[in-house]
Amino acid sequence: MTKNGRRALFLLVATVSNMLLTVIIIIIMFVALNALAMTIGLKNAGGAIIIVSFIAGVVLSGFAYSRVLKALRKRPGLEERFGLLK
Repeated sequence: MTKNGRRALFLLVATVSNMLLTVIIIIIMFVALNALAMTIGLKNAGGAIIIVSFIAGVVLSGFAYSRVLKALRKRPGLEERFGLLK
């Protein structure tokens, strides 16, 4: 496989995994915040819970994505192998 092919595959896998992580975090946050709201007794907090879950999912997955990429950059030869250097 050429460097361009490896680069495209790397970017595709990274994007799909980031999107899946975002969705998983949004669902977990929604369930957790909904359970918390029900125990407190907030019946009409659905819209706020959805918004907070979405924002938290995007922020947390972005943070996790940057940490994973930083860890991958420390591996010797990874950037050259996937053609990520210009």
